[in-house]
Amino acid sequence: IKRNYKKMSSKITKHERIRETLICFMKERGCWEEKMNDEIPRSFEKYGSHLLFPETAFANRTWSDAGEDLWKLICKLYNGKAVAIGGSIQNDSYRTPSVRLIYGTTTIVNFVDNHVRYTWDIEKNMFSSGNVNERHRIGRLSCKGEVIVDLFAGIGYFTLPYLVHAEAKFVHACEWNAIAVEALRRNLEHNGVANRCRIYEGDNREVSPRKVADRVNIGIIPSSEDYWQVACEALSDKGGILYVHQNVTSKFNCRNHCDICENVKVEFNLNCYEKFQSALECHIENNTYIWNQVHSYQISCKKEEWFHFAVHIIHSISSIINTIHSNIWKVIVKEIFKVKSYAPHIDHIVYTVHCFPP
Repeated sequence: IKRNYKKMSSKITKHERIRETLICFMKERGCWEEKMNDEIPRSFEKYGSHLLFPETAFANRTWSDAGEDLWKLICKLYNGKAVAIGGSIQNDSYRTPSVRLIYGTTTIVNFVDNHVRYTWDIEKNMFSSGNVNERHRIGRLSCKGEVIVDLFAGIGYFTLPYLVHAEAKFVHACEWNAIAVEALRRNLEHNGVANRCRIYEGDNREVSPRKVADRVNIGIIPSSEDYWQVACEALSDKGGILYVHQNVTSKFNCRNHCDICENVKVEFNLNCYEKFQSALECHIENNTYIWNQVHSYQISCKKEEWFHFAVHIIHSISSIINTIHSNIWKVIVKEIFKVKSYAPHIDHIVYTVHCFPP
């Protein structure tokens, strides 16, 4: 019987063990109600010693009535020292988090990701764990000797990997949230790269440097389209690469972007979708869009809508560049990366857009 019991107990998941411990704790204090069972979270985020639980976690007031001993137990069970409850991102230009610290001595987080040190105020600044793949991808880039413009630097989500790992020569970091700027300054100092970065505080369309960049990061969602103009203006005269972030919706028969996109889809038979597509290149000559299929670049993308939006990016960027430069520039999307999904049909995508004069 003892052996069988051990065999059964070994199958209990960590969540089940935590749930049983918390239920026992609450029952001992006469505080348990069955409806609270769904409020014991299955997932959470951990930044340094701070535990961040979803808005639905421990929502019943009875949890708080159990007192400080409950939060101490939760810290022990989840291996943390502070507890915060998250909420929806506020509907403002800064994407301010709705987070409140309910246990712990400080709201300041210290977190290391891929050997990069980040610090921020968990109640005032957003840090997206879902962007981890993109942060690490940037860190793997080879940017030695290159100048970067980061149009939405925040606390340094992408600015720091460019400097610490990709070895960028210099980063011009634009940020309009004063609280995020404070954190960015600290993070640059903590990582020893402050001498290779200049911060531009304010709307990037007004403060961003022009004609300096080898690469431009446009890291805002759900859409970065309002900032494609300033991104193109930031590129040096020798050309460069744009990283265009966008939430792309699929499977809902979305309206077409424009007649240009539709004409290109027909010309190159893009409605007959395949997972691997030859890249499309565009330039404007005598006010006419000239399109070419570049078979040497095969783009992998899971959903056809991802590639269709690439077409929209290509001709839109071509139009913008045509107003900036008198000579012909060629624009091509060479890579499409999925960062994360928000829902079954909404994906955060990054497009690598090469823009160069011939």
